[in-house]
Order: sequence, then structure tokens, then C-alpha cells
Amino acid sequence: FKAHFAAKDDNAEQVSVTEFLRGVAGMQTTAAVHAALSVGTNNAGGYSVPAKTMPLILGALASVSSLMLAGAGIVPMDEGAKSVTTAVVDKVPTASWRLERGAVVESDPVFRGVLAAPQSLAFYFKVSRELLADGQGIEAALQIAIGQAFAQALDYAGLRGSGTAPEPRGIRNTEGVTQLTYTPNGETPPNYSCFLNGIEAMLNANAPMPTASIMAPRTLIQLSGLTDITNQPLRKPELLATLPMIATPQIPTNLVVGTRKNNTEIYLGDFTKMYFLMRESLSIQLLREAFATTGEIGFLCHVRADVVITHPAAFVVVNDVHP
Repeated sequence: FKAHFAAKDDNAEQVSVTEFLRGVAGMQTTAAVHAALSVGTNNAGGYSVPAKTMPLILGALASVSSLMLAGAGIVPMDEGAKSVTTAVVDKVPTASWRLERGAVVESDPVFRGVLAAPQSLAFYFKVSRELLADGQGIEAALQIAIGQAFAQALDYAGLRGSGTAPEPRGIRNTEGVTQLTYTPNGETPPNYSCFLNGIEAMLNANAPMPTASIMAPRTLIQLSGLTDITNQPLRKPELLATLPMIATPQIPTNLVVGTRKNNTEIYLGDFTKMYFLMRESLSIQLLREAFATTGEIGFLCHVRADVVITHPAAFVVVNDVHP
């Protein structure tokens, strides 16, 4: 993030999130913030976050996003573009040995163009004037609040997004992603065989080994509590020894499968084969009147983003995991 935005800051001074919000609210702030506000307005009345401030927010977002911890990235989108068509690999070509002067066997890869059109993602929050002006630790708190709000929404969209506007399409609903379903009533307990079967499906599809697995917190705790016949903690299979297991509350634990009503899912994949296409700058708009009578200041945070999965076969969803 720092490397990308360093080329766009025109040697501007560092602006903290707190100082920027003070400037948006019309409070006393620095000359660097005033300069940023003078060039950062948009049509909706918001202010684009300065280039040197964006890495602070994106860094806080990445540190709590299960998908980014697993290897997914953020690709900033050029200003002015409304959509981008990305080439997706559905099938890799097959190379064949040939004799001298022998014909080369044709084997076309299967490509598919996926249109990525960033959708609007927004929330607002309020803070008291006194806390914004004088609060200790307010900078870290603001980074966490803004970063986590966006991280939660991006995680859900990246994993389970329906693809029905305005929600992006996530892994679960992407064509070409392997769906593993074992029992009609969701009777598969969380165990290491789920992961081994998922990896087998990926390798059979000529996909790389997974970089991580993502699951609900309940599933991670249950896996951690597995024991052998002597009631000792169950050791992971060697193939899974270095596979990160990441928990996120964005995966539900109340899914209905047949007669069962509290099922969940496990996601495995090479998460470097997906990314979030995001507009260059987060926009922050002041809500002037909404909380004036309580001495609070409202800020509306807005960004546009979409999910891009470049190799669907590199992902597996285990659907019927039951406690």
C-alpha cells in the first residue's frame, strides 16, 4: 500500500486519519490537511482521503480481513473507469510431447471474461467533538473502526456474496468453484478429512495447493478440540501442518441442510487467485446536521469495490459441516 500510494502523494506531508477528520469537520487542524481538502472534493460533497493516509486505513483493514490474511489482495482501480473486464482461467491447456518435425497438438485454454464493476460500500459513524479534538488513542481507534467496518463487509462479499446488485459475487456463488456436499442432512462433523477431500478436489482440477482455509469461529474451536482415542489432542495430518486456519464470523453457523438447522461452511483455496478491485480513494463526507443537538459529528465513509476471482478451480467450499 505504501509503495503504491507513494507515487501519488506529490511529496505531500503525512496526514493522520484524526487530523483529516478534524479538517472535514471544520475543526482546527494542520496546513497539510487544508491543502488536501482543497483538492480532494467530489461531486457528492465528500473528501477523498489523501494518498499518504490511505495506507493507514487499508493496513488496518487488511490486518482484520480473513480473506486478505489468507492471501487475497487489493487492486486500486484507475480513476474514471466504471468497469474492468478480467480474464478468468476456467481450464489450463495441456502440453504434449512431439517428434522431430511432428505436428503440435492443439490444446486451447478456456478463458472467460468477467466484468468487474465496483459497487458502493458505505457506512457512517459519529463521534463527540471533545473526543475527536482531545481523545487519547483516537487515531488508532479511528483506524480500527473504519478498517474493520470495511473488512467485515468485504469478507462477506468475497466469501458468500450473491452477485445480485449491489452485492458482489463471492467464492460460493462463482461458476467453476468446487462445491463438496457429503450428506443430505448435513451430518458431516468438522474434521481433518474435510480439508483433505477439499485439497484432493483442487489437485484433481490442476489447481495449486491452498494458501489457507477460512471457517466460522465455532468450527475452528471444534477442530482445535479434536482428540484421539486416548483423549489427547489430535495431531493434524502432515499435509495440513502448515495450512493456516483462519476464523471469521462472516461465515454463518445457522445454515439449513435437510433436517439440520445449524450447519456451516469451510472455504479452502489459493487466495492469491482473488482480489478486491477498489477505487483509488476512500471518500469521507461530513454529516452536518444529523447529530448537532447532541454535540456529536457524523462521518459517512464510502468506497467502491468488487470481487475478482481469476481461477475458480483454485477454490473449494465444504457445504454441510455440522457440529
